[in-house]
Amino acid sequence: MSSSIILGPNEKIIRDSYAHYHGGHSQCGHYMFGRLILTNKRFLFQWQRTVEQGGFLGFGKKKELQTVGVPINIPIDKVIGATVETRTRKKGTLNEPATLFSKEQYQVLLVSMETSFGIENPTFEVENANDWAVAIQRAVGGEAIQY
Repeated sequence: MSSSIILGPNEKIIRDSYAHYHGGHSQCGHYMFGRLILTNKRFLFQWQRTVEQGGFLGFGKKKELQTVGVPINIPIDKVIGATVETRTRKKGTLNEPATLFSKEQYQVLLVSMETSFGIENPTFEVENANDWAVAIQRAVGGEAIQY
């Protein structure tokens, strides 16, 4: 996965993966798909959507992801920490309430951060949520570890 963010001097990407944003941040009012990026200096979420490119008369179009915006882009010293929470939802949905015969468990990454609106806790469904939590805790603690 190549990064489309511009890194500052001595800034390195620690983790970068696709994620589903579920809620908890004042600048992101709804579900979004995108990329979660952790550097040794910042925590970011890039909102992305699929667009069709190219083609001729409707044939040969390619689908690719395009960044819509970066609703979360904060210095690492504004991140308080991260935890993982197990939740239950209706099978095959993003976060609809579970029913008696259709439910599955999934993990979300809760990231506590200090924003201009106070303490906020955005939640993300991301592969290897526990690894993300550890990486964020290490970055918050000042360890510059490359994964």
